[in-house]
Formats: sequence, structure tokens, C-alpha cells
Amino acid sequence: MDKWNHSFPNVKPFYAVKCNNEPALLTKLANLGANFDCASLLEIDTVLTAVGVNFTTFDSKLEVDKIKKWHPQCRLLLRIKAPSDSGSLRPLGKKFGALPEEIESLLHYACNVAGLKVVGVSFHVGSIAQDPTIYREAIANARAVFDVADYLGIPKMQILNIGGGFRSTPLFEEIASVVNEAVQDFFPDPNLKIIAEPGRFFPETAFTLVTHVIGKRARGEKIEYWIDEGIYGSFRPTLYNSCFVGIKPISMKECCDIRESTIYGPSCDSLDAVAVDIKLPELELDDLIVFYDMGAYSKCAGTKFNGFDMLSTPTYIVSTNST
Repeated sequence: MDKWNHSFPNVKPFYAVKCNNEPALLTKLANLGANFDCASLLEIDTVLTAVGVNFTTFDSKLEVDKIKKWHPQCRLLLRIKAPSDSGSLRPLGKKFGALPEEIESLLHYACNVAGLKVVGVSFHVGSIAQDPTIYREAIANARAVFDVADYLGIPKMQILNIGGGFRSTPLFEEIASVVNEAVQDFFPDPNLKIIAEPGRFFPETAFTLVTHVIGKRARGEKIEYWIDEGIYGSFRPTLYNSCFVGIKPISMKECCDIRESTIYGPSCDSLDAVAVDIKLPELELDDLIVFYDMGAYSKCAGTKFNGFDMLSTPTYIVSTNST
């Protein structure tokens, strides 16, 4: 949070609850001043004791109709498609966001036909952004939406939501610099409120997963291990391949040979491979394999596939002297 406030002193974070809904984490973030970005009733119920539901996004007329029926007092942000999300690991533009040619009609329908309050613009460049310049392009497009709203005589919009895509890496500082400069260039209004939807930025490095070796097999010079977590639990298929996870084996033996190894999850699915062709010391049954930086999109994506309850993996809070 200190790093966020230093780089984005004027941007209020709305933590994306879907990334990690651990109650202790949510409580800590609330105490540090974060708000929350929710995408389901369950997520809303999880954080409702801390904050209310004051505004939401829309990108179609059908969404406007639903909001008018169920929450007509809610303030709205028009979500636009980012002009380019090819610079992110998981682009979102194929699924979300109004196109430029839809902007005027959507603003007119929401404000003048449905009588709802549209107070700003939202965009999301995609998960794990790799190219800082895509934020500048998106902010320029948001400026164009504000101009259309002025043309239609809509009450002055006040909120810009720059979405997510952030990780706590050196690239974050570069992204923040690009965003801050773009905001100054396109939104000189000092009264503009800027918010964001960071997800993995906050919890990614704060959680560590400890697994047990529950099976072992030699295949020539290679060793295959089975552990009690897999892709239907804390390991989504692209997680390890994205090189975000550090691995530390803990063996009960004092000296172990280093062997080429593959780690499988417990299910019967042959695709349930956690790490393939990596170097590990030879392990035995009940030895531990520790995975670091497991706080983002891990346990929350668990299932009960094949009878393995991956949703109930316990979380242990480690107390420190820090606040």
C-alpha cells in the first residue's frame, strides 16, 4: 500500500476481490484505506461490512435496464474497450467495453432515456500489462468520452477508472509515470477523481503455498512427483508457465541428488501438471514443496474436481512486528 500511495498519490485503489478473497487480507486492506471491486453477490457480501455499493460499470443498453430496475440510485461508469490490449498477458477487450461508435448512443440512453447518473469512464487494459503506453492510449480515449458527454449536455462527469493490470515489479513505477503524465495532459481538471482496480498487485507476494509429496515414480533418469495441490486447486494452467512462482523443496534427507523432475497435481487428469522438466533434489513421500508468490488467483480458483476439495485449503496467518 505504501508503494501504491507513493506512485499513485491521487489514485484510490479498489482492490479486485476476485484475485484473493481471504478475509484477513480484505480486513487489512480495508484498514489501510482500500475500497473494493466486486463482480458477484458473494463478493459483495464478503466486503459489505466495510463499504457499500455506490457505483458500477456498464457497456450495453441491457445493463442499463437491469441497473434501472434493481439499483436506480447507483452511479454509473461507462466502460470502454481499451484501444489496444495486446500488451497484456490476458486481454479483456474481447469480452468487455463499449466500442467508440457505441459511446454516444449509450450515454444518451443511460442518462436521457433511463434517467440514471453516469459520473465517469472506466477501462481495463488487461491483466498483467507489459506495455505502459497502452494506458496513455486508453486515457486519451476516455477523454474523448468525457467530451461526448459534454456535447450531449450530461452533467459534468467526475470519475476516471484506470482499471488494473498492475504487478509489484519495477515495471509498476514506469506504468505509474505514464499514467500520471497522461492524466495531466488529458485531464487537467483538479477535481477529477481517479480510481483503479488493482488485483494481484497487493496479495501476490504475501502468500506462500506448502504442499506435500503424496506420490513418486522414476522414469529413467527423471522423477515424477504427485503433490496435494494442482491445476484444479491453487495452480491455474498458466500460473507456473508465467514464471511468477518460486519453488523450494524441503527434504528430510541431508544430501539429495539433483534430478530432472515433473510435479503433478492429485487428480486423474493428465493435464494436471504443475511444473514440467525442472531440477529438484530427489524427494521422498511426505517431503514438502513450497511455492512462493501464490497470493493471486490461486486458492480462490479452486474446485472440487475429482473429489479433491481444493476450496478448503487452510490459510495460516503469520504474525510479525510490522503493522
